[in-house]
Amino acid sequence: MSQPAPAAAPAPEEITAPLTGYPQHGLVRELAAARARAVDTAGTSPFETLRELGAAGLLDLGLEGSLLTQAAVVHDLALECTATAFSLWAHRVALEYLHATGTPIPQAMRTGELPGCSAMAPAFKHAAGIGEIPVTLGRRDGAHVLEGTVPWASNLYPDAVVVLPAVREDGRHVIVRTRTSAPGVRVRPLEGLMALDATASGVLVLEGVPVDPAADVLTEDVPAFLAAVRGPFLLLQSAFCLGLSAAALAAAAAALQGVAEVFRDELDDAVAEHRRLRADLVRMAGRPRAQAPRDLLGLRLDAALLTGRATRLEGKVVGGRGYAMTSPTARRAREAAFLPVQSPTEGHLRWELRRLG
Repeated sequence: MSQPAPAAAPAPEEITAPLTGYPQHGLVRELAAARARAVDTAGTSPFETLRELGAAGLLDLGLEGSLLTQAAVVHDLALECTATAFSLWAHRVALEYLHATGTPIPQAMRTGELPGCSAMAPAFKHAAGIGEIPVTLGRRDGAHVLEGTVPWASNLYPDAVVVLPAVREDGRHVIVRTRTSAPGVRVRPLEGLMALDATASGVLVLEGVPVDPAADVLTEDVPAFLAAVRGPFLLLQSAFCLGLSAAALAAAAAALQGVAEVFRDELDDAVAEHRRLRADLVRMAGRPRAQAPRDLLGLRLDAALLTGRATRLEGKVVGGRGYAMTSPTARRAREAAFLPVQSPTEGHLRWELRRLG
């Protein structure tokens, strides 16, 4: 008796469909794909693409109301180049910080001509009870100055706008703004990374950096600030996780034939999980600032875990040709390896979720 033919693998175009329709969807993927190899080898900056998207009005979406279209842009970039999607996340949340504190956003940031940098990891770690804020805001010769070191930040381009937490001399916490071009700011580049080498990541060293309290102290209510920005911060991270995992699952589906059929059940399970998380992201992005922390953290953790699972599956299905360092399969595996250590790290996420019960 003949065996029934195996069910068709999920269609790659179904897996990689946009989170929501928007007119520039094709342009976003086309630009990211055209520069993916050069960005991966640090031959060009992700901001070459982001400036073109900024000219199309795609960098400052969802500052009010729904974040879904902005999440869709991040997702579509990650389908082709996670480094570019990550750079957009870091830039876009810097805009979110300014907007959340009622600070005017320079037009050059809206277009990507002026990069934004998020150095907010210490604030989220401190709020979770797992770290301290390593920057102080004190006085020196009558002036207010920043002192300290942020061990990792990205988009540290010349003249970038950096938003970070600091501790006053009386112990109160504040959110402040500075520039990488300000006197006393040094950037020690982090190079030779497994992936994302083009994202201008580095150690931010602050030595007597002058601050105008009236203009550059954005808020003294740090708990309320973190509550306001947590949703966009985590949802846009989840968007690039799901874009990267979609690209890996689509590549696996396209290569699923012959001996690789033994991975069909594994692929089907991963695609089903991707559909679930994608639906959660779409729903939560509709009201990004009204979501419970547990739901946001859970989605971010599950999206990152799925990305690791998806890239490993792609490697098994694609086989030896995916082992070439310059292959898209290998690039995605290297990009996915960053997610457990990106802030919030996997340990941080699990710690907070356990604390929240």
